[in-house]
Amino acid sequence: RGEVQTGLYRGLLPVPPPPDAMASFMFFGFLTAQKPHYEDRLDNEAEAPRLKALWRDMEERCFDKYLSEVNDDQKGIHVYQLLKHEVAQCKMLMQTDNRREVMQECTMKLVALNRRCMSTAEETGGRASLRAAMDRR
Repeated sequence: RGEVQTGLYRGLLPVPPPPDAMASFMFFGFLTAQKPHYEDRLDNEAEAPRLKALWRDMEERCFDKYLSEVNDDQKGIHVYQLLKHEVAQCKMLMQTDNRREVMQECTMKLVALNRRCMSTAEETGGRASLRAAMDRR
């Protein structure tokens, strides 16, 4: 009764699984590892240039507003400077990571900065609130 004839052990050595089951399991693992982890990406021929043009348009409109508001007596940075920096960051990111989700996040940041730029200084609380926003980052 010390030896179990059926089951996982026969005697002292473990019984290997049947070769066809082992091969199937290994092939399944191979297929899983080879499966591309696909994420939706921007089309570099059509969508990327349109997105860059949109970013450039937001930057130009904000720059025009910046020129009309610029005052050497005020301290701090204007939203345009933040927007310009973020546009440059998004363009650099697009070169290495053109996933649609990443580009949407970039665009949402730029749209928020553009809205802030287009609003009047009285609505946003002037440059003081901009400095507070920068400190929170």
